[in-house]
Amino acid sequence: MVNIAISATAAFKIDLLARAWNMTDAETVDRLLAEFESRPRRSSQAEHSGETPNMVAVHASYQGVAVRGRYDSLPGSLEIIDGPGAGRVFRTPSAAAIAVVSAVNPSVNPNRNGWNFWVITATGERLQRLRPTGR
Repeated sequence: MVNIAISATAAFKIDLLARAWNMTDAETVDRLLAEFESRPRRSSQAEHSGETPNMVAVHASYQGVAVRGRYDSLPGSLEIIDGPGAGRVFRTPSAAAIAVVSAVNPSVNPNRNGWNFWVITATGERLQRLRPTGR
């Protein structure tokens, strides 16, 4: 066994994934490395799309209207990629959810908890799963 030093942020993220995948931290790192090695090299278009490792694809459906977005875990912002609000970046997932609800059904109170409104596309879990403590 080899010990390596990692940042507290990396340790937090590994622990979060380990709990989600029901694995040890070591198994999680092995899985991440295996997935990284098996992925084809990104096209130059993807490399210039603005996506970074801290971004997670999310989606929502409100009254039959599909919306896709990207949650950026560093600032905690959410960008709507398509659907109502497309092209806008919101400071919080809740602000993005409120914008969607307001656009689709302006006659209702738009207040929504964005952590429960948005779904992580890769896993089908609510964005709440990635919510950092203190936010």
